[in-house]
Amino acid sequence: MRIKQSLVAGLAVASLALTACLGGGGTEPDPGSGNSGEATAKETIQVMYAFSGDQSEAFQEDMKTWGDANGVTFDFIQSNEFEIQIVAKVQSGDAPDIAIFPQPGILQKMAKDGKLQSLESQVDLPKLQADIVPGFLDAATVDGTIYGAPMAMNGKSFYWYNKPAFTAAGYTVPNNHEELLALIDKIKADGNTPLCFGMESGPATGWPATDWIEDYVLQTGGAEVYDKWVAGEIKFDSPEIREAVAIFDQIIMTPGNVYGGVENASANAMAQSLNPMFDEDPKCYLGKQGNFITQRGFFPDEIFDQLDDIVGMFLTPSVKGESAFLGGGDMAAAFTANDDNVKKVMAFMTTDPTFGEKQSDTGAWLSPLKSFDTSKYPNETLRAVAASVSDATLFRFDGSDQMPGAVGAGSFWTGMVDYTSGRTDLDTTLKFIDSAWPTDEQ
Repeated sequence: MRIKQSLVAGLAVASLALTACLGGGGTEPDPGSGNSGEATAKETIQVMYAFSGDQSEAFQEDMKTWGDANGVTFDFIQSNEFEIQIVAKVQSGDAPDIAIFPQPGILQKMAKDGKLQSLESQVDLPKLQADIVPGFLDAATVDGTIYGAPMAMNGKSFYWYNKPAFTAAGYTVPNNHEELLALIDKIKADGNTPLCFGMESGPATGWPATDWIEDYVLQTGGAEVYDKWVAGEIKFDSPEIREAVAIFDQIIMTPGNVYGGVENASANAMAQSLNPMFDEDPKCYLGKQGNFITQRGFFPDEIFDQLDDIVGMFLTPSVKGESAFLGGGDMAAAFTANDDNVKKVMAFMTTDPTFGEKQSDTGAWLSPLKSFDTSKYPNETLRAVAASVSDATLFRFDGSDQMPGAVGAGSFWTGMVDYTSGRTDLDTTLKFIDSAWPTDEQ
């Protein structure tokens, strides 16, 4: 599961140039194998991916169990520099059979360059489309053709709260945006601080604020505005995006709404930023973050051990009536064509609801399929997360992950830090973010 990574398209381009030089400038070989001719059935399938730790171990267990039953072995390549190494391997003619992309930008670029096989040639596409949140496959679609599908997902459209403290204070979960604003006002009227918020994340400081903006662009503008914004067709400094920022201002920038002051949020560690809500005397009553926060290491151990009893969650309350959902995922795509076993592996990872049984135990993995047996998740909290995703009417992939790196992992991050800290005003901030957009990406 990927929270945020700062290596983006710029590094990929640099890597392409480097590998071209190292390769002596020869003609580029086709990636993978079996790209033409008769069908093959490779006995060993090479799979490259970026996630690590418990999820990596569980993923390999899931795959080996299936492989043993189907006569297939695996050559796993786990890379902490996936964005660079996958480009290098493809450029040198050594592409894996299957790659699992942590962000769609590189997948889309390789699809445009003709390196990937269409998803329709690998799996039962109508079956998948009927079992996945609407909009998820759009992130892997190029010129009307789908090239990849998620084998894992994560969600970002969540508010979290301390159940016992929330109930004791007489607060109730809001059903829409107006009720959310009323709840925030009530918390303040009671002499309490509504929200905890932190953006410090080392060199990626600022990204939590970008998730807020993305979530509310999707809420206020819907899919059309969101997609045009991510593609650079609608500027940050536009009425459509200002509408979303206005909600961020209402909730986060209003004085007294954030514990410790919003001006200090960039120095408040993202990973522990919601923990003050669990103090004996709660310092806040709401926090907004992705579902990764339910893994051990984010909430205090004593809270994690009682997760279902103490931690509550609700989906971002609808602004305009649609149940919109912002998230991410690890997208599987095939380089090798016309191979029966590659197709079977792709189908297992992306369309089979039994895939992921070991991974689900880790708490770091969610299935993107509505038919997945949610009883396999380790707690009720994750089951509630999965249910809310299944009920969503609109899904979109994390916007900054799809934007050019100079913006999505650059000016957007730093611009939000400067804005929340009070170093720049909104007009200056939006113009600054727009100024970083590469002209060849517009």
